[in-house]
Amino acid sequence: MWRRGERLYALLVVLVVLLEALALGGLVVAFSGRIFNLLGSPVAYRALFQALVLTGLALTFLSAYILLYHAYTASKERLDRKAYEDWLARFTEALFNEEPPPPPPWPRPALEALLNLREMLKGEFSERIADWLRQVYPHWIRLLKSRWASRPARLEALDALAQARLPETLEAILPYLSHRDPVLRLGAARAGARVARGEGLGRLAAALLEAGLPRGALLEVLLLLEERATPVVEAFLSQGGREEVWAALEAIGRLKLVALAERVLPFLDHPDPELKAAAMRALYRMRYPPKGYEGLLLAALKDQQEFLRAHAARLMALLGNELAQRALWKALSDPSFYVRRAAAEGLLLMNRGFLAQAAEGHPDPFGRAMAQQVLREAA
Repeated sequence: MWRRGERLYALLVVLVVLLEALALGGLVVAFSGRIFNLLGSPVAYRALFQALVLTGLALTFLSAYILLYHAYTASKERLDRKAYEDWLARFTEALFNEEPPPPPPWPRPALEALLNLREMLKGEFSERIADWLRQVYPHWIRLLKSRWASRPARLEALDALAQARLPETLEAILPYLSHRDPVLRLGAARAGARVARGEGLGRLAAALLEAGLPRGALLEVLLLLEERATPVVEAFLSQGGREEVWAALEAIGRLKLVALAERVLPFLDHPDPELKAAAMRALYRMRYPPKGYEGLLLAALKDQQEFLRAHAARLMALLGNELAQRALWKALSDPSFYVRRAAAEGLLLMNRGFLAQAAEGHPDPFGRAMAQQVLREAA
């Protein structure tokens, strides 16, 4: 939860529930005594009246708080938006006029404006904003080190450090990669990916290997690293488990890390089908032909796993030789729609005329129809 005020609201709800429990408990005692002739009617009526009063007061307080809270937050959001726009104009004017910014401390809208400028601008302007942020980042560091800071406050601090992208803040972020809260671990991983530079990449890789994050989160971190991802990817490939290796293979393909293509090739023979498929996707995205591994691709085209056959058909097209043409011609007879589709697209990539022959005379009617469909779409 990121919205401020939820703690007070939770406290108020607890008090209302306690008051209702007290009122109902009093009613149970009073009417039980009346039923068994232990108490008189006036006592029961008095308990009923007290319960109704408590219920009315509780509902009145809760309703008033909700209405006032929404009115207050709506007004505060308008004021914060106006303050944000004012501070953004002041910082932009100082930036382009090469003047110093207003002296800190800055309010929350000012920090948001400064962080957004850091995200939007590049080059010299971005570096000047980084120097301004160095005047205020210790505030976020203190939040991370505080024992009493709430989860929303820590997440906001991690997000602010991620946007600020100051390499010196990495040491404050890394301890959160071993935090027991998985949400804070994910926030720290994202922040570390935005911040880490140089030697910090090695420390980030070591922390990520111990963080126990799921594969999707690890892949997100690698993609956030962009051109700095190579050292972390290499660490994942050499020291990581199944989740880390999968994320590394996916990142190699999506980031087009061609220098690591040779590290991908051995995974074409991996016993884990998920890792084998990830290696095939990586090579295909880089358009890197796996020469010397034709036998493994031919075996994958006969695998029981449909997704492996489809990936192998796509990758086979990169070889561009007669062996690949024959294999893809045969793959047009595969019972899977997706494998036939991959084979037809591969033939189109290698030899459009050969695909036209398949559209006219392939013995399998489904393969022939798929060839015709791909040719129509290509036209």
